[in-house]
Amino acid sequence: MSKLMIVESPNKCKKIQSILGDGWIVKASMGHVRDLPPKEMGVDLQSFQPHYVPNDKGRKVLANLRKLCKSAHEVWLATDPDREGEAIAWHLAQSLHLKHPFRVTFNAITSKAVKEAVSRPGQLDMDLVRAQEGRRVLDRLVGYSVSPALTRACGNAVWLTAGRVQSVALRIVVEREMEIKQFRSIDYVEVFLIFDYEGITWEAKWLPGELLSKNQQHWTDREFAQRVAGLRDVSVSEVIKEKKSRRPPAPFITSTLQQAASVTLRMSPRRCMQEAQSLFEAGLITYHRTDNPNLSDDGIREVVEWLRQNGHGDHITDPANTWKAKEGAQEGHEAIRPTSIQSLPDKIKHQLPVDQYRLYQLIWLRSVACQMKPAVMNVTMVTLESAEQIDGQVMRFIAKGVELIYPGWRILSGCDTTSENDRGQDNQQLPVLTEHQLLTASDGDVRDKKTKPPARYTEASLIKKLESEGIGRPSTYASIIDNIISRGYVTVEKRKLVATELGQLIVKALVERFRFMELNYTRDIESQLDDIARGRNHYQHVVGTAYRELSDELEGLKGLSVEHTRTSTYQCPECGQPLRLIKNKFWGCVSYPECRFTASNNKGKPGTKQANSRGNTIDKTYPCVCDKGYLQRRKSKARESYFWGCSRYPECKHTLPDNEGKPGEQRKKVKATEHTVGETCPECNSGTLVLRTMKKGKNEGRAFHGCTRFPVCRHFSWIQT
Repeated sequence: MSKLMIVESPNKCKKIQSILGDGWIVKASMGHVRDLPPKEMGVDLQSFQPHYVPNDKGRKVLANLRKLCKSAHEVWLATDPDREGEAIAWHLAQSLHLKHPFRVTFNAITSKAVKEAVSRPGQLDMDLVRAQEGRRVLDRLVGYSVSPALTRACGNAVWLTAGRVQSVALRIVVEREMEIKQFRSIDYVEVFLIFDYEGITWEAKWLPGELLSKNQQHWTDREFAQRVAGLRDVSVSEVIKEKKSRRPPAPFITSTLQQAASVTLRMSPRRCMQEAQSLFEAGLITYHRTDNPNLSDDGIREVVEWLRQNGHGDHITDPANTWKAKEGAQEGHEAIRPTSIQSLPDKIKHQLPVDQYRLYQLIWLRSVACQMKPAVMNVTMVTLESAEQIDGQVMRFIAKGVELIYPGWRILSGCDTTSENDRGQDNQQLPVLTEHQLLTASDGDVRDKKTKPPARYTEASLIKKLESEGIGRPSTYASIIDNIISRGYVTVEKRKLVATELGQLIVKALVERFRFMELNYTRDIESQLDDIARGRNHYQHVVGTAYRELSDELEGLKGLSVEHTRTSTYQCPECGQPLRLIKNKFWGCVSYPECRFTASNNKGKPGTKQANSRGNTIDKTYPCVCDKGYLQRRKSKARESYFWGCSRYPECKHTLPDNEGKPGEQRKKVKATEHTVGETCPECNSGTLVLRTMKKGKNEGRAFHGCTRFPVCRHFSWIQT
């Protein structure tokens, strides 16, 4: 007899098996084994009880695990330590009929963490399970209720989807696009005096101040600006010096890791999470889904010890640096850090793919730097006044100088950034100046400027916005962004997120009609889900209240007609209709199935026509029985054979077998017979009948008689019961 431990990913199995040793079998669930049915609501709208079915992958996994459970005297569920992992563990317990499974979690796949977890097994946390279930069911209720209504409101021109969180994220991108379209640029000028003093070149910026009118923000009179630039003699009216310190950035949490990977490594959030998952499974980092910005006591001790051993003892902060987590954060796990600080990035570089190495290096540097002293800078602000007046006014200028006097954590990390806004700091050096000192400028410069519209969101800045608004959870940001891009509602142009006309159409139809489109409402739902996880609220109350409000709001889409011009940035070369990006993999025509043109995806734009693309050139040789479509020869996905199907699929699902390149005859429905094993096949009169069972499909496991000459003879008949 052995102990069976079930984890999520097969990549963990070998390492955990080596830690646990003999007497254990470690197998993977391959993620979720059950979910809501893919083509129906799957939720009882009275009790809100979800109906789960095994997914395609889960059927095979569960069959194998059932066999192992029969021979194991203990079953341990060791899925990931978060809501999703808890839900997967519960689904496994339900599907495998486990009465008393051991539940264990570990924040890192190391010998110490795994053995400590096994020494203190617990039980399933049903509050976490209900919180995950609440999010899943709410997403399904919104998606499956609103999407069809939204599509009808747009005249069924193209299938449109709505999502509880996806649509709010789309709204944020669309509203920024509207701001940019409505923005009107203004030309203005800035004036600088340039000085060469004691071997240092520096500049001071003119402050128009009271010369600006009440509603004026920028100076637009270029002629006056040129007169200001012609000034040369000035005096120092004020010198302000102060020391400023900058603490090291906090260790990574899920959202800041995604932002840093996007800004520094040009890595998408989805790719970032994939690489982080691989690092976690390899036992190199702690769990990468966390909101806690602080290291554990063990982690701090490791960092401090490494700093002392490597000549940085003078830079260790005392007491240890800590950071306040944002409101509502899930702080069950420490921040993301290496499981061993001794595993230097360059030491393990040869073991890792390039992207994993670069991500690990970011995590390692941030983790070590977080326990170092702040960097200290001298910041000098100098105000200058012109000796000569213009139109009776003294002109004022300001110069800022920053001098690093103690590097602190920057010895290791330099300018580790998580946001585009962290760049471009003013670092000019100023000479030593005193009040009332007279100076002469060497030159003056008038610089033409334009007011700029607000910047489009990048993936990093959108994550930052979602996090600040309390929308979604860090573990969902990657899928949220992937959804709005893959469905063609947003495109990526030079790393900027640009809302398409389709995306703008959806937001126009939903805003002010559905509460789930409001940022405050979405934030409140997330808070209620958190309360379920903490045992402070109930699943039925949260889901039931949200659905009743949604049902009332659905009335607002009845009779609504939203004009859809079906224009797009990219048109189908075959029929002229818009192309849309499908599953972020390829481009297809919105007129499918009438037009079957497809093209590859080339960095968010249609690439070359795919080899299997047939455009709108439908073969009309063989009319279908529906009298609207035509039979087309297609290749079966299940086996190396062909069949004929209607061009209007999925509206018409009529099929015929292939007969040497032409539609064959409709197969007769197979009836149960009284034949026995060993009889001559009644269809070909050459083979004999054998007993077989269906391997998959709705008749999986059902017995039938088949011919020994299969596949030449395809006769079969159900066994009479």
